[in-house]
Amino acid sequence: MGGIWSDTMGLINGFISGPHALKPDGENPAVVRTNVGVPAVGLLNQGTIQHVFNPELYEKEPFYFGAVGIQKDLVRGHCPSMFANDEEHRRKKALLVDVYEQCQLPTLILNQVMSHYQEWSRLEAVPDFEDRVYHVVSEALTEAVFGRKVDGRLCLTWLNGLLTNVKTWIPMPSMARQHRLASQALPQLLKAIEEAPKYGDLAQLCRTHDLEVEDGVFTILYATLFNACGAVTAALVSSVARLHTLSDTEKNDILQPTLQALEKNQGISGESLGEMKTLESFVLEVLRLHPPVFFFWALARKDFVISPEKENLEVRKGERVFGSCFWAQRDGSVFPDPVRFRWDRFIDEKEGGGQRKHLLFPRGSWTETSDFNNHQCPGQDIAFFMMKAILAVLLCYCNWELEEAPVWSDKTIRLGRPDRPVSLTSFNFNSEQAKRVLGL
Repeated sequence: MGGIWSDTMGLINGFISGPHALKPDGENPAVVRTNVGVPAVGLLNQGTIQHVFNPELYEKEPFYFGAVGIQKDLVRGHCPSMFANDEEHRRKKALLVDVYEQCQLPTLILNQVMSHYQEWSRLEAVPDFEDRVYHVVSEALTEAVFGRKVDGRLCLTWLNGLLTNVKTWIPMPSMARQHRLASQALPQLLKAIEEAPKYGDLAQLCRTHDLEVEDGVFTILYATLFNACGAVTAALVSSVARLHTLSDTEKNDILQPTLQALEKNQGISGESLGEMKTLESFVLEVLRLHPPVFFFWALARKDFVISPEKENLEVRKGERVFGSCFWAQRDGSVFPDPVRFRWDRFIDEKEGGGQRKHLLFPRGSWTETSDFNNHQCPGQDIAFFMMKAILAVLLCYCNWELEEAPVWSDKTIRLGRPDRPVSLTSFNFNSEQAKRVLGL
């Protein structure tokens, strides 16, 4: 299924139809040989997707997600941890674990949230809501990682230029422009990091893990601004849009326990967020139905056979394989009523069991521990903390109006968000009440 024409048609079909292109006419395959811009084997349910989580069977393709890759010049040729393999991956992941363990988030998140929400309240409308959410997340996390916040607009400009390396002959002027702007932003971004208070300590950590400082810095930068901030932003935007689809009673059922937890613990903390069971269930359901990453890509290390119920499919060494998180999290064998958004789906479950163990967003089971041999996200706990904290303040002390009702047709380029960018026609923040309850 390779060649210029089939690759191009596969890419176009993937952009237009997203993961639905893998299951045409109501078909429900567990595994499929297809083309989504490159020839590949797609793993589409809870059973078959496990093959892409087994490091004995796969390795990552450096710099590429199938037909889409990151611009190497924007990382100065250094391969980020998520694309690295074996010993290089273990060293870079160990660095990220050490970096994120040193982050102190609660106060930083709260300060950024208060500052940005107050700014939004002074605007007549917030048409660029999605960008502004990224600014909140990136400025909080860069301050936690580097010791000083980096301008969110600078971070977003660099991020927007990263995934502009597409395997196609079709001219894409907008991507060329994004790449050019990101190239111009990169020196400013690196200068801000080098002048940050924690830079010396981070440089020493790089050396401790046997990495060149520049290589380590790009490992941290990519994981922070792309993996963490990009995914958290997409999930937050989807969450705000999903709240719009709930009834007043449902929203109140999420709101009241969240508000009680904040008031009881007098602020954002691990304790208060741990008590927000309704909000936690809501966020997990957003991640299930609208994951920010649809496909987990890999290259087969060796020949092997996938044996779903109907037939065997042989995967050849070097062949591209992707696991569809989108479809596996709609697998009706583990998620009853899988295509319906049920905000309370995970409320009564224990953390290590039930349906949540079948959530796959961090590249493996949600309940599986990240280690140096797998590709589970080392910052999963930080990301989930940020999602709940930002939403808790938004839900309890803000009100807003969407420009239009959200609609999802699951376009890959939208990263789980509604088809059209989410814009607000109004936003109000009760900062005095928030300050009183949160102890500011």
